[in-house]
Amino acid sequence: MRKDKRKSRRRPLRYSAWVALDNDALHGCVLSDISDTGARLDVEDANVLPERFMLLLSGKGSARRSCRVIWRGPAQLGVAFERRLSETAAVSLVPKSDADAVPAKPDVKTAAEPAEVA
Repeated sequence: MRKDKRKSRRRPLRYSAWVALDNDALHGCVLSDISDTGARLDVEDANVLPERFMLLLSGKGSARRSCRVIWRGPAQLGVAFERRLSETAAVSLVPKSDADAVPAKPDVKTAAEPAEVA
């Protein structure tokens, strides 16, 4: 069995989010787990996303995290947040359970709708 090298405990969840691309387009994704130092994102094609990007956690972009890709699979990304979330910020940015997760719809035109993952 592989040893988990994560510095922070991850919480599983399913929450719609968006990757802000350089050309002001948004690429939909689903947060599948998160910690105060990073997250795992489900996407349609991980190869189309840059090494660094802004992750929008709300439709209006008021909750956002600057991310750096740590690992990349065909339909998933592991990202590290450029700055560690404080305890209070982590609680306010991420629902405690799937029942609390209400995906927000962006107010801007998107390049792709959030990815639907089976």
